Amino acid sequence: MIVLVGKKSGSVETGPGMAELDEPELIRRCKNGERAAHDELYQRFRRPVAANLFRVLGDRNEIEDLVQEVFVIAFRGLATFRHEAKLATWLYRICVNVALGRIRARTRRPPPIGVADLEVAANSSALADRPESPQRALERRDDVARVYRALDRLAPKKRLVLYLHEIEGRDLKEIAYLVDANAVTVRTRLFYARREFYRALVDEGAAPVGARVLPGTEDDRDAT
Repeated sequence: MIVLVGKKSGSVETGPGMAELDEPELIRRCKNGERAAHDELYQRFRRPVAANLFRVLGDRNEIEDLVQEVFVIAFRGLATFRHEAKLATWLYRICVNVALGRIRARTRRPPPIGVADLEVAANSSALADRPESPQRALERRDDVARVYRALDRLAPKKRLVLYLHEIEGRDLKEIAYLVDANAVTVRTRLFYARREFYRALVDEGAAPVGARVLPGTEDDRDAT
């Protein structure tokens, strides 16, 4: 495992006032090689990065290593960051690429899905205000498990586009930036990904679940 920052061994204390720095100043200091600034950026975005990887992949296997990989790539690439996008969006793009590599690596033997963990991460705030019955909780976990099994049957690039559009709710232009492709390519991938996804659900006898989780939209039904 790559040891980056945020660990007890060899960690560096955040400099005075680092937590109060706005994003452009923090990035400037990171580009100047200030270790305290690197630590502050890591602390600000570590949890969102982990959550993003977790949602895309659907399990916790190697999440900590993947988080470290994301930040290694980010720190190496900060010199070329030109503020065309928000830092969080830029980091999410790195997350997408790291997740894509992980999906490709596990294609032959998908790991078990951490459905219980996924449910806690996705629904903890909602459940705190509106407790649900044990039966409904089990049904929902089964729904999530079927969705991720169906996603695992898609080619990695199709899976990512479908996830980003239908579950994250991102538009085609943003997805094109995240996956480094043009909008026409994204639209085409999305069309075929949705079709293959529903076919996978039908194979499991779970088409109604897919209809609830991944609703159709007008903007890509005519794609070919």
